[in-house]
Amino acid sequence: MIKTQILKKILPLLVAPVVFLIGFTACEKAVQPVPINYGQDECEYCRMKITDPRYGSELLLKTGKAYKFDSIECLAAYYLKNKNNPNIHSLWVPDFLTKKFIPAETAVYLHSKDLPSPMGLNISAFKSKEELEKVRQKYGGEVLNWEQVLQLVKKEWLEKEGQKTDHHHHHHHKDMNM
Repeated sequence: MIKTQILKKILPLLVAPVVFLIGFTACEKAVQPVPINYGQDECEYCRMKITDPRYGSELLLKTGKAYKFDSIECLAAYYLKNKNNPNIHSLWVPDFLTKKFIPAETAVYLHSKDLPSPMGLNISAFKSKEELEKVRQKYGGEVLNWEQVLQLVKKEWLEKEGQKTDHHHHHHHKDMNM
């Protein structure tokens, strides 16, 4: 008697991941960035209208749902706050020159005060170092990878926000591991 009760409890747990995996691979192909309606769509992070195709970025969930952002820095900030969410599928930023979506992790970034981005951290994305260098010759600035973009946003935005509102902010990551 007791055995069947245990089985009834365990069985759904065993079956669920399998069903999930099958469903997941089936939808895998469908998850891709969706076009942003410039001038209409709102940034998920700062709630401003998304107007500049050189900066409109996206975070995709495994369900295919797209969160849209008006700047690379808003995408980075949103990601930093939600990066433990297992449903995150991928992050996309626009190539500054072609305005086509490229994966955030493989893009190279120009951080230049003379090339302002919508939210003021002045980050632009490029699909290749060569493309970036063309623009950098004109504007100057430093080259960052995605990890460094996250560090910059964390330092310039999240830690400053944290100082204003939440004194425990800096210990936050320690609690996660417990």
